[in-house]
Amino acid sequence: MEAEGGKSDLWFKVGTNGSGESESISATEVAREWAHTIDNSNLYPFDFELRPLWELIEEVDKEKAKQFKLYLEDKWEKDGNRHLPSMFLPTKLRVVQLPEASKTFIYNTSRAHETALMEESAKAQGHLDNLMHFIDTKRHKRSLESADSGKKEALEIIDIVRSNPNMTVEELADKLETQSHYRFAESQRYLGLWGNDSKDSNKVQKALQDLPG
Repeated sequence: MEAEGGKSDLWFKVGTNGSGESESISATEVAREWAHTIDNSNLYPFDFELRPLWELIEEVDKEKAKQFKLYLEDKWEKDGNRHLPSMFLPTKLRVVQLPEASKTFIYNTSRAHETALMEESAKAQGHLDNLMHFIDTKRHKRSLESADSGKKEALEIIDIVRSNPNMTVEELADKLETQSHYRFAESQRYLGLWGNDSKDSNKVQKALQDLPG
């Protein structure tokens, strides 16, 4: 509980004799003692309630209170009608609201990546199908997986530009940045034995960092 006003530290006496020793002193007894310590110098206001000013005037002059009430209500109505906004601050820009030139650039860049990745995918699959390249299997599988996931990302961006009515430019930028960080981390991975040259094996991952952002 909390007590304000008067000598509130009296409440520490509940259950003791005032010196810290255990003794049965009820809250009712303390409340009675505390009440006697409250005066105009230590009052504490609480339980506020906002009321219209005309109610105060009404205690002095009922007619003036009525006129004041009508005046304020009329003023509030006029002020309310005068401040009806017709222009609003812009919300976050959505991708579909970008200029056509910007959307075309993102679309064309993503489509170019998709085409290049289709070629990388076909090339990697061709190597995997050729028994002569069995020693480089890990590298070609890595290239194939990277190319296929990259195609999926490129198509997803194209779909956002074409038909996503809700994604904001900020959300798209965050998405592309996250993808770029992931691709960079993946491009640094060491493929180990039979991975052949890790740098060459990860070149598709490196290329994917360049999706439009």
